Amino acid sequence: MGPAATFMRLAMKQGHRVFVHPASRHELAEGKDPVRVQQRMAELNKFDMLVESPISSQIDTELGPVVPDSNDHRDRRILAALYSNAVNFLVSDDGRLRRRAKRIGVGERVLTLADAVAMLEGLEPTVAPPPPRVKEVPSYALDLDQEIFESIRGDYPEFDDWIAKVQADSANRECYVVEEDDGTYAAIAILKINEEDCSYGLALPVTKISTFKVAPSYSGNHYGELLLKAVLQSHHDHDVVSAYVEVWDYHQRLIDFLGLFGYFEGGQSARGEVVLAKVFQPREASLSPLDFHVRYGPPAVASGASVFVIPIQDNWHNQLFPERASFGAGGQLALPGITGQTTRPWGNALRKAYLCNASTKQIQQGDVILFYRSGFQTVEVIGVVEDTHRTSSPEEALNLVGGRTVYSATDIEALARHPSQVLVILFRQDRVIDPPWTLAELVSNRVLRAPPQTVQKVKEDGTQWVHHQLADR
Repeated sequence: MGPAATFMRLAMKQGHRVFVHPASRHELAEGKDPVRVQQRMAELNKFDMLVESPISSQIDTELGPVVPDSNDHRDRRILAALYSNAVNFLVSDDGRLRRRAKRIGVGERVLTLADAVAMLEGLEPTVAPPPPRVKEVPSYALDLDQEIFESIRGDYPEFDDWIAKVQADSANRECYVVEEDDGTYAAIAILKINEEDCSYGLALPVTKISTFKVAPSYSGNHYGELLLKAVLQSHHDHDVVSAYVEVWDYHQRLIDFLGLFGYFEGGQSARGEVVLAKVFQPREASLSPLDFHVRYGPPAVASGASVFVIPIQDNWHNQLFPERASFGAGGQLALPGITGQTTRPWGNALRKAYLCNASTKQIQQGDVILFYRSGFQTVEVIGVVEDTHRTSSPEEALNLVGGRTVYSATDIEALARHPSQVLVILFRQDRVIDPPWTLAELVSNRVLRAPPQTVQKVKEDGTQWVHHQLADR
């Protein structure tokens, strides 16, 4: 079953309404092939037609002048429906439309078809296998007949000559692949650990990300973030000061993706590619706590950030942080029946969401979260707050979390009905603590007095201890 058919099956099964915007109908009507136009119109007639929303003046202000009835104007009409909350999400593979949505503040609610399928699959109350892990492979052991390399060869005809040099320089290379059960490479990154002849004015030592690719057929699973975790950990392990990657400008989605994690445009290569750079030192303390984390991490937390402890049940912890699903304190195996439960794409991600009914109003952007794993009485994962929202509307909560949540639509509805409403905490995973911090350790260092029952802010003494520990890692 193709992704479009899967999307429709899940949408109908879960009771979602799927609309077509009149602007899409108008565009199809202008097709040059009458037979094709008739076929497409018949397909559209199976769906409800959305009533148009007026184009807000804020949209026009942000996007500028537009010619009536042009393709740009049709994009604007479609975005007006999303902006006015006539719909929860817009499903489109149009990168230009997504960029415009981002400019008017609704970019997170534009999903590719693959992203939409992954989100609906995430709302299904079924058990899925654990996600793939990133596997480090020596460059000389790469399977160069994998399909993922074909599109890379399309971008770089000299790829085979280059990869031969990479294999000859294996000691200075790291290769990471996301491998499916059948051995297929779903994603790959190749790093040159020490790039001594970097010509972009970056402080040494510099690492070059020579290749970063997710196969199109695996889009929507957050494999890019899963792969980037490994890349960023490599930067950290090698104490690099700067890193960069060269990207053709038609890979705008990759440029936007890396920009979310602190890679900024730093010039142009001799071949005309966009150079994206990330620096790790020196660290500018005057940045806001969230900006500090984005620019220099993960891992990186601002020294002035407040610290909160969030108790989390083992089943939610396993889904959000599958890299810790099999082990508890001291590396012991997790409880029977827990490992591998309903692990979905959000476990791969660096940007995640946690929902609860805590009444706290103190959490701010950039604050540090210690996820307290209740079953093991340990802190194993650190997060940094991206944003918080409180709402009684399940629809609004779903709009906020998209594919970042472990919760089903039923779970979200129950949380939203609570008298305290649902608190949506959007956060970024900063690091895994190994070995974990035990309850005894947390109590002795005044982070906690007892096992937490709800979200709580850490007092000054405990906060200083946390920051000291994180600064040493």
